[in-house]
Amino acid sequence: MEFTGTTNAAPDRADWARRWFDTWYDVLADAEAVGRADPASWGRGELRAGLERGSTTERVHLVLALDGGTPAGVADVRFWLQDNAHVAEAVLAVGARHRRRGVGAALLAHVLDLAEAGGRTAVRVGVDRPVGADAATWPGSVAARRWGFTRGQLAARRQLPLPVPAQRLAALEAAARPHAAGYRVRAFAGPVPEADLEAVAGLTARMSTDAPAGDLVVEPEVWDGARLREVEAERAAQGRRQWVAVAQAPTGELVGFTVLVRADHEPERLVQLDTLVLREHRGHRLGMLLKLACLRRAVADCPGAQRVSTWNAVSNTPMVAVNEALGFVLDELVEEFEAPVADVRRALAGRGSGQTLRSLT
Repeated sequence: MEFTGTTNAAPDRADWARRWFDTWYDVLADAEAVGRADPASWGRGELRAGLERGSTTERVHLVLALDGGTPAGVADVRFWLQDNAHVAEAVLAVGARHRRRGVGAALLAHVLDLAEAGGRTAVRVGVDRPVGADAATWPGSVAARRWGFTRGQLAARRQLPLPVPAQRLAALEAAARPHAAGYRVRAFAGPVPEADLEAVAGLTARMSTDAPAGDLVVEPEVWDGARLREVEAERAAQGRRQWVAVAQAPTGELVGFTVLVRADHEPERLVQLDTLVLREHRGHRLGMLLKLACLRRAVADCPGAQRVSTWNAVSNTPMVAVNEALGFVLDELVEEFEAPVADVRRALAGRGSGQTLRSLT
């Protein structure tokens, strides 16, 4: 097994991208489509822009595995640089025609090498599966357990068909408003206004402490206005347009927010990102009011949008209830697995990949 790869900090990453990126992406797209009706993958241009831009907050490693010279598998490995420096977050994907040949195990061993070289002591991977698929037999779930991973959290993807009937939106707003007396919700398109920047950055940081994480080991994230602006600039470079809604308490403090984005490569889909209401301000139906305001603004700007995709921890029952009231329908589950690097090494050593590994220069 041979590997070629680069990072978003490598001086020659543009040269690597010209030679290998399209091949890397084709393998990823092929693998993610197996057994899934709607993979909702990142677009080719989005991932390439993220590679070529560089970042002060995350290190991105792209790896292509070649089996006898044939592209067989890929990995996308990310290291957070300002917090959570203990973990490597990885996507591993093996092409449909190359499965059950040891490619995944060899690729994982390479990912462990990267993690250790980067000072990471744990690896986290996600496995997407249709809601009707059994975790006991779904290939990604089986492989994760076999390689020593433990499921730390179960999340769910839901889809909201658009347009949502105006009567439903009006009824939901009318039911929520009496609970939010004194609060104000406002929505805007594009970058967060300068006056709200640090407050929204603070709310984003609270996502790492206030949102359910199950048994995953998650450290508090460090956010400020500069980090938020960098994320917004990356989204713009990737062809992602954003909408944000914020909730303001009677004191003037921002106490909740939500974000929607739409990618140029997939104009029919809106993607719901972060949604948070501070613990001390819950019980006022602000989650519903935030989502209503953001959805209305985004749909008005994107009349061709056909659906909204959102992901939530299964344990986050209040937000799941909001989504289901809006009309979101469950269609996939996401198992989030985590393990110490040493444990995965032992599991791989016990089974063996049957592959000789080397890196291309």
